Amino acid sequence: MDPRPLVEEHALSHRAAGPEVAGEHYDNRLIRGDNLAVLRALEPEFAGGIRCVYIDPPYNTGRAFAHYDDGIEHARWLADMRARLEVLRRLLAADGTLFVHIDDNELGYLIVLLDDIFGRANRASVVTFKQGAPTGHKAINPGCVTTSNFVLVYCKDRARWSPQRLYTGRERDPRYAQFIVNRDAPHAEWRLVTLMRAFADACGLGERAAQRLARAEPARLDEFVLAHADAVVRLARPDYNAVSAAARAMIDRSKAEPDVVLRLERDVHDDFYFVRGERILFYAAKLKLIDGRRVAGEPLTTIWDDLLSNNLHNEGGVAFPKGKKPEALLRRVIELSTCPGDWVLDVYAGSGTTGAVAHKLRRRWILVERGEHCDTLVAPRLRAVVDGRDPSGVTAAAGWSGGGGFRYFRAEAGESDMSSESCP
Repeated sequence: MDPRPLVEEHALSHRAAGPEVAGEHYDNRLIRGDNLAVLRALEPEFAGGIRCVYIDPPYNTGRAFAHYDDGIEHARWLADMRARLEVLRRLLAADGTLFVHIDDNELGYLIVLLDDIFGRANRASVVTFKQGAPTGHKAINPGCVTTSNFVLVYCKDRARWSPQRLYTGRERDPRYAQFIVNRDAPHAEWRLVTLMRAFADACGLGERAAQRLARAEPARLDEFVLAHADAVVRLARPDYNAVSAAARAMIDRSKAEPDVVLRLERDVHDDFYFVRGERILFYAAKLKLIDGRRVAGEPLTTIWDDLLSNNLHNEGGVAFPKGKKPEALLRRVIELSTCPGDWVLDVYAGSGTTGAVAHKLRRRWILVERGEHCDTLVAPRLRAVVDGRDPSGVTAAAGWSGGGGFRYFRAEAGESDMSSESCP
């Protein structure tokens, strides 16, 4: 795509009111037209420059929806997907990531197709995304109730691929049930009591009363644990034959001196602490920064069951039944594969979720959609994001209050070049 029209039509851009701010992006692009023609037009400028591609193509279920027809002949569906995926691969950066959201109808065929285009070695993950619950009319169907979709994750070159490290929040681990009452004292003097005893003392209650409080208001105990995470511990018996000689010697010594907490200093990693032959594990080591809060977290797995698509009808201020994805899902995809300022591309834009989330996360984005809802739903949604008028979705978690801008393009019918126009 010739970049010169972007300059010539600059006055028609949509951007937040007020002065430009360093780091804000105004070269984002919303494009209405056939995505294959648009992809070919984008290739001269963006080949090797897109860090993340997320697509949610028609699943080919044989059904017709309000904004698109989801039923074409199987061979044609595969051919259409191949044509687009081949260009998408060329657009991806060497360390880029492709995410394809699909259900189980064409899942097996799509994996084979992607293996052929990207190489089987570059298939990074097959993620199971829980997008519903076994309730309503689905619950009366015979056999298993379908509650999941899938996100196929491919890298362009695994040798150069370096995704971000993400964590998901989890409930408090009840195994951490002991407490160091004098955590600030020298380690040899540490004294351990039960977690419930420490909670009771902090609340000025007897232990039985504290147990009743914890059952009635479990959040109170959770808050206490988070506030004192460096003193909440559990004991674990190390695999004696799997640890270092120094650790084995310390284990033996701690058994011989059962009333003393011993420390094994280490140069690179955290020190080890032992008592009565067991290692002391600190709850603080489990905490991760998630959405601005330190909570118990675990590394992101291939089971995404914490991002339900329920109650999305108002997210982004657009109604898009049977197609809208939660902003939290796109946030995960984008944060996993990009850094601020990177390019994100979605050529099945749907209701515009990818662009809205990318903008809030301060990434640059390109959206492509052929339906008239590109004008009636997507553009207004993105204008609201730019203007800081969209409080929904990931706005608060991203700390977003508005800024930046985007350009609107329309692909000429039957052509592979695009003309720029104002946001409607």
